[in-house]
Amino acid sequence: MIVGKDLYISEGIVDKLELFYELHKSATLNLTNIKDRDQFYCKHYLDSVYYFHLLEVERSVRYFKASDKLADIGSGGGFPGIVIAICYPELKVTLIESIRKKCDFLNEAITELGLQNVTVINDRVENIKGKKFNYITARGVAKVDKVLSHTEKVLSNKFKIILYKGEMLEDELKEASATISYRGLNIEVTRVEEMFKRSYCVISGDISK
Repeated sequence: MIVGKDLYISEGIVDKLELFYELHKSATLNLTNIKDRDQFYCKHYLDSVYYFHLLEVERSVRYFKASDKLADIGSGGGFPGIVIAICYPELKVTLIESIRKKCDFLNEAITELGLQNVTVINDRVENIKGKKFNYITARGVAKVDKVLSHTEKVLSNKFKIILYKGEMLEDELKEASATISYRGLNIEVTRVEEMFKRSYCVISGDISK
C-alpha cells in the first residue's frame, strides 16, 4: 500500500493503520483537527515515519534495531509514537504524555491495535527516573533548548533525538546553540517540502566519551 509519494507500507500493517484512523474518528476527545482520510494519512502517518523511510532507502537497511528503545515525548494522539510502533514492531516504544485523558486514549488504542511493543507513562519526561532511551521523538512539544534540558536524564550513552519542527527551527537552534556546543552535540536537518512541509532535526550525541 502506498501512503504518500514513494512510501510503501506492507499489507501486514495496513489494517492497524486503518483501525487507528477509525479510533481517532470516533474518539470523544478531540486529538486532531484532521478528519479527512487522505490528509490524515499524509500529515500524521507519512510525517511520522517519513524521515526513517528516507534513510532506509538511502542505506537499504531498516533504521531501527530490535534492541533499540524509543521514547515519544508529548505523544498526544499517538503521533509519531504509535505510528512508529506499528511500522516497527521490533522496536520498544514508550509514550510519555502528561495529560491523563490523552493517556486513556493511547492505552485504549494500544489494546485495540494489539500492540505488544508499547507502554504509556502518564508524566512529564523530566520527572522520569530509572529509564534510558537511545531514541527520543518529539513533535510540536517544546523548543529545542527545553527538549534537550528535559530529556538529559533519560538518554542512553549514545542517542538520537528526532524533533519534528516547522519554520522556526533556525531560531530555536540559535537559542539552543550554547547547550549544543557545551554538550558536544551533532545537528542534522532534513527538510521536506512536498506533500507536507517539515523539518526533521536530529540531535545526536555520545555521553560515554
